[in-house]
Amino acid sequence: MSGGAEMVAGAVVQRVAGMLGQAAWERVELLWTFEDDVEEMKNKLVTVQAVMVDAENRSHGSESVRLWLKKLKSAAYNIEDTIDELEANTMIWRSTTCPAKLVSMSFNPLITRFTLSFEMRKVKEGLDKVVEEQKNFNFLHLIDTRQSVNIKNQETSVVSSDKVDMVGRESEQRRVLNLVLQKDSQTKISIIPIVGLGGMGKTTLAKSVFNAKETNMFDVKAWVHVSMEFDVKKIVASIISHIEVTFQANDATLQNLNSRIERILSGKIYFIVLDDMWETRGDSLDNLMKMLQYGNEGSKIIVTTRSDQVPTALSIIRTSEYHIVSPTKLKALSSDDCFSIINPSMQGRNRLDVDLIKIGEEIAKKCGGVPIVAKALGYVMNKHCTKESWKALKDSNILEIKDDDYRIMRRLMLSYYPMPSLQKLCFMYCSIFPKGHNIDHDSLIHQWVALGFIQDAHEAPLHLIGQEYINDFLGMSFLSLSTTPEVIDSGTFKPTLKYRMHDVVHDLARYVASEEFSYVDKMVHNNRSDNQSCHYQLLMNYNESSSYKHFPRKVRAMHFRECDKLQLHKKAFSWTLYLRVLDLSGCHVSELPISVYKLKLLRYLDASTLPISTLSKSLNHLLNLQTLIFSNTSLKTLPTNIGCLQKLQYFNVSGCVRLRKLPVSFGNLSALLFLNLASCHELHTLPKSFGDLHRLQFLNLSDCYKLQSLPESCYQLHDLTHLDLSDCHNLEELPDWIDKLSKLEYLNMTSCPKVQILPDSLCKLMMLKHLDLSFCVKLEHLPSSIGDLRVESLDLRGCVFLRDLPESIFSMSTLKIVEAEIAPLVEGEVGKLRESMNLQGSSKIDGGSGDLWTQIAQLERTLCHELRIRGLEKVKHLEGAEHGKLSTNSKLTKLNLVWKDDEDSLVEHAAAAISVLAKLLPPRNLQHLVLGGYMGIDFPRWMLDISSYLPHLTTVFLISLKECNCLPPLGRLPNLRALAVAEMPNLKNVGREFYGDYGSCQKLRIIYLHSMDNLEEWWTTRSSAEDGGFLIPNLHMLFACDCPKLKFLPYPPRSMSWMLGNSNHVLPEHGFGNLSSSSSPFLLVIGDASLSSEGWRRTQHLSSIEVLLLESVTGLRTFPDAIRCFKSLRKLEIALCADLETLPEWLGDLTLLREIGIENCPKLSSLPESIGRLTELKKLRIIDCPALLEKCQVEDKHKIAHIPEVTSK
Repeated sequence: MSGGAEMVAGAVVQRVAGMLGQAAWERVELLWTFEDDVEEMKNKLVTVQAVMVDAENRSHGSESVRLWLKKLKSAAYNIEDTIDELEANTMIWRSTTCPAKLVSMSFNPLITRFTLSFEMRKVKEGLDKVVEEQKNFNFLHLIDTRQSVNIKNQETSVVSSDKVDMVGRESEQRRVLNLVLQKDSQTKISIIPIVGLGGMGKTTLAKSVFNAKETNMFDVKAWVHVSMEFDVKKIVASIISHIEVTFQANDATLQNLNSRIERILSGKIYFIVLDDMWETRGDSLDNLMKMLQYGNEGSKIIVTTRSDQVPTALSIIRTSEYHIVSPTKLKALSSDDCFSIINPSMQGRNRLDVDLIKIGEEIAKKCGGVPIVAKALGYVMNKHCTKESWKALKDSNILEIKDDDYRIMRRLMLSYYPMPSLQKLCFMYCSIFPKGHNIDHDSLIHQWVALGFIQDAHEAPLHLIGQEYINDFLGMSFLSLSTTPEVIDSGTFKPTLKYRMHDVVHDLARYVASEEFSYVDKMVHNNRSDNQSCHYQLLMNYNESSSYKHFPRKVRAMHFRECDKLQLHKKAFSWTLYLRVLDLSGCHVSELPISVYKLKLLRYLDASTLPISTLSKSLNHLLNLQTLIFSNTSLKTLPTNIGCLQKLQYFNVSGCVRLRKLPVSFGNLSALLFLNLASCHELHTLPKSFGDLHRLQFLNLSDCYKLQSLPESCYQLHDLTHLDLSDCHNLEELPDWIDKLSKLEYLNMTSCPKVQILPDSLCKLMMLKHLDLSFCVKLEHLPSSIGDLRVESLDLRGCVFLRDLPESIFSMSTLKIVEAEIAPLVEGEVGKLRESMNLQGSSKIDGGSGDLWTQIAQLERTLCHELRIRGLEKVKHLEGAEHGKLSTNSKLTKLNLVWKDDEDSLVEHAAAAISVLAKLLPPRNLQHLVLGGYMGIDFPRWMLDISSYLPHLTTVFLISLKECNCLPPLGRLPNLRALAVAEMPNLKNVGREFYGDYGSCQKLRIIYLHSMDNLEEWWTTRSSAEDGGFLIPNLHMLFACDCPKLKFLPYPPRSMSWMLGNSNHVLPEHGFGNLSSSSSPFLLVIGDASLSSEGWRRTQHLSSIEVLLLESVTGLRTFPDAIRCFKSLRKLEIALCADLETLPEWLGDLTLLREIGIENCPKLSSLPESIGRLTELKKLRIIDCPALLEKCQVEDKHKIAHIPEVTSK
């Protein structure tokens, strides 16, 4: 089979002609003498384009035509390189911040004009020679019927390719599903092979079984793409990461992974798919199977493979835990089945006429019985639904070349050829990713743009054109949505998208690329490492100390994968002067090679995860950069001259936890559209120039713990649509100028604990769709005119001090979703709001109704996202539970499960409760879970591995679990924000097992404990050492009522708000040691208690508090001296302290006090003389204190004369 590089020649010619036609060269002052030459080259390329259809058609049977196309492609590349280099030189010369022109003669325009005059003449002569050779072929001028992408200037959605079509495979599907569900008492773990040629539907069949509702009976499910490179460590790490979404392998050894996979699988029935297995070596397979042997009886492994030898090798593995069943072999489909697959692709069309049906049936025969070919052709035929287009497909001679090894790939070319030329380049480029790689949506489009593969004459945003290309590839099954666990982007409220390319399609992309692409794998001997003329290169598996010195000179894109120990010399990229895309994220270099800074054509640079701490000021030489990614690096600073990157549009430095500030020049990044500063923990201010980023649309500042405010200049960010301020713990207010961001659609302020009020100007954001104020624990009021907003979702969860809802909110006609869990003061009003606005999505079911499982099954056909099931103690049978599964209801986000306490039959109900709860496994995307009155002693498997099953849980309530003596490992939940535990009399301690081996409650903001009479210990570190890792570092509220024995060991969380009632031992006995935390105590409430002198002494460790509330504290005659340390106190409230007789004279030392309230303290008869020193005191309230009130009206009147507002009754 001949190479395929000539297949993209026409696309390259069109792209370069388009570049010249856009007159980009007119911006290059150095080219004024070459204007005629450039125009002439453009015209010649346009002329050549007219014969490209015939040339490409004839190339299949003519070596001379293929050679001419390669020459033409090379000439076009040379023209582009010369023009781009000239433009880059001009940009460097123009840049006022670039010192290169002062020291380097190479940027002198006079010298450059003479030098490049030769280059221009050379490339022009090269094109002239190719055009002259064209005359030898007498190509015909044929009309190119391939259509370019037509797109409007608006957002597009991703086409889902998850619907599994099993036409012609029904019997195989039933067999495999039955094998997976079969319970064989003689076998512990079954291996179920599926064998077939590439594209025959092995993965589709496995996916249909994996996604079947019936398989939700398994405790653990995981999907792994294996591929030809068989690496036990990678496979096991992938299984773990599929189950535990926060897991990162990093430097984990095989032994570490084995221990972890043993913990995950032990005692569980698992279902694992090993997709695309090639390995046949017995020792390698033994090593893998030994690590998967821990599952319980009934565990199943599906293995998909192209080779009959794989099942044979698996059948002789020496591990006795396994039994391999006879393979399911997939044969070619019939032509009728292929047409049945093609026909549904005619979406939205009326019935096809007879002529089209006849042509379609003939095309179906060309599919060769391969499902992926039928689906791809069906999509193409739908886009080009004319007799002429279909007849051209039918008459295509592409299949006339017989080559059994590439039979399926040849058939897929029927779908490749009708693509628009530029889309062909985008498809070809996907070959640079390894097989099975998860391709990031945004990254892929950015690279296409960087390489010039996306152009548009109608001024549509390039990313939308890229999205349309991806939709086409999804529709053709050339790409599919990845099976990796979904991650929600906090800024867009949408899942981040990743794709995978089918192996056969990947083979086609590699074939199309041919010598355009070089694949260098240290572990593979048979690769194209010597291709020095390639334009795209992938280097893989340099995991031993080694170097690679022969980077191709003309290469335009380079990716490094699994190259942790590859040594990159400082001059490594000295000869790769035409690089546009460089992805170094698979390396581990401690600094960027100095030669990187000389890549003046570079447009995309990904250096994420590298341990680099500084960047050279020479970064300003990379003036063509459009995308720059330094996420999760060790950067402390950015170059002061970074502002000269005038073309930079996408900048990601998220996870740079050491980055302290942005340079003043940052505001000069005038083209910037996207900026991600998430988790820059040390970033405390933004420069005043930040507001000069006038084109900025997306800004993520989440987890910037030290950021206190946004600079006033930010009001100039008029194009901003997404603003994420979540977990900005020190952000004190939302600025008044927020209404200037008139295009804002998404505002996320989750866990901004210092924000107390919102400006009225917020209500002028008429484009706002999503407003998230959850866990803003200090927020007391919403703006009165909030009803003016047109938001679709409003999140008020965890706003514990929010007092009421404005009347205007009831007129918010666009509202679809409102959340208010753990906002006790407004939950009732939110209920009325939902009722008055007829907000759908909430359902209730009675467990004793007799048809519980039927009702659960019926919910999937509704819009229900919140479900409450009561009376679960009445559930008498589990028949039908297999058909009524909560786990398949992906719309469900909130679930309340309630049992009613019944002392008379506790033992009977306890046994039944765990069986019922086991069947009520929620869907993976559940966010809110309540268990009330659960009667079981233990928890089902899904609760014991809750982070694997429900990784998106944010709030968990466990109420009145009378028999349980331990908590599930809730500390392993990566997104847990609020935890409430009440009335669990058998719970005595919460140990380190609560967090698991690796868990840490980084996002936990609220702990609510009530009536935990016997709870004695709660561990907050992994060790008792003072420098041990603090496992609850960012708590905002700790509520403990009637927990008289509870101690947090070795220290309690450094919560911002402490609300304690009859829980004196919760107070820190020895402070907080050396444990770091982003939270400092702000509020202390002590109620329903009698504190000893030791208890009051402990309060000294909360010296930073600003608000102190004492209520119903018995035995308190005067304030203890410990309170004197509260030098930051601004508000003091005393209520129902019946024994309080005097206030101390040192009260006047608390000079920041602004408000004092005293209520129902009958024995208090006077105020101290020192109150006159409280010059900041603005409010004094005296309620139901007759003796004190009488004194203040007469004898002590002078003491309070300076206070502006005094109220009493």
